[in-house]
Amino acid sequence: MFVDSYSPDTKLPLRVWLLATAAACVIASLIIDLTLFDRTFLYESPPDWEVSGLIRLTLSLIAGIAFAYAVMPAEAPGYGARRNLGMQPIAFWAICLFTYGVHIWAATVLIVAPAALTAAVTELGSIALLQEGAIALAAALLLLTAITGDGLRSRRVFGLPARLLTLGMTLAVLILLLEETSYGQHYFGWEAPPAFEGNLQQETNLHNFYTIRFEMIYYGGAFAAFIAMPLLLPNLPGLLRDQLARFVPPGGFALLAMPLVGGMYASWNIMPQQVMFIAGIAVMVLFLSRSHANRLPVLAGLGIIAATQVLYLAQGINQVENYEVAEIREASICLALLGYAVWFWQRNRTAD
Repeated sequence: MFVDSYSPDTKLPLRVWLLATAAACVIASLIIDLTLFDRTFLYESPPDWEVSGLIRLTLSLIAGIAFAYAVMPAEAPGYGARRNLGMQPIAFWAICLFTYGVHIWAATVLIVAPAALTAAVTELGSIALLQEGAIALAAALLLLTAITGDGLRSRRVFGLPARLLTLGMTLAVLILLLEETSYGQHYFGWEAPPAFEGNLQQETNLHNFYTIRFEMIYYGGAFAAFIAMPLLLPNLPGLLRDQLARFVPPGGFALLAMPLVGGMYASWNIMPQQVMFIAGIAVMVLFLSRSHANRLPVLAGLGIIAATQVLYLAQGINQVENYEVAEIREASICLALLGYAVWFWQRNRTAD
């Protein structure tokens, strides 16, 4: 049974102020970069440890910690039962092993055999196939839920039929799959048509025309959907919380999705990316400080994310194509999407 047992949030004004503080830090960083260092906001380069980079990192620390306190519920989510995870524990922990394990493998291979990492993330490589397989399974589960899920029957979200919203999510995931496979080019090997001249990777897709902008939307959207919203849900007003209850997983889901905050090298200098990483680390520290049971998974996850990100920053120069680390981050997003689809199906297949 999934019962709304949350009490009204008495700290909502404080949470709003904390979110405003985080936003103010991002805006301040943008202004400082433009005026003092003549640097555009969305600019990728090797990690900057000069004065400009340290100012950006300081503002990111403030913003990330403020954001973590703003979204974190007073009581840390548990991991010991299905009601806390929203899905069968075996499915939750299996996906966790994959997504954290991919980071451990990638950080190790980046040091000892960078060319093998490049081969894994390029088309038809093991990581590329993992991403595409996870997206395809997620789309199938969302479609199955849209068609058969009794929990969506006669339910409306902000006035829209829940089944229609689910079909919309399915369509969005299918488009993501087509973009990732370049609409079949990776499998059939055709040359990109003239209309795609200027594509950064000479592929039949749209996102590589605007790679950095796409990454900001993609990474930010995944962070919001799979980490921020599950944590924030208990703090929302009751009516809004009830509207979202069947579409937003419980706070424990954030542990599964947390690896998506890591996997940065060239994008480290983009301030919102730093904020997401620091916020993720801060959330896990808050998990540890507010929970007295099942702390080992959070501690292990925190160590893996922090250690692998340090290695990415230190050894990212070893990348052959300079996008391999980013592909590992995208693999984490794809696995989080699969985890969400599993949760969504298990949550809505019955009317309970």
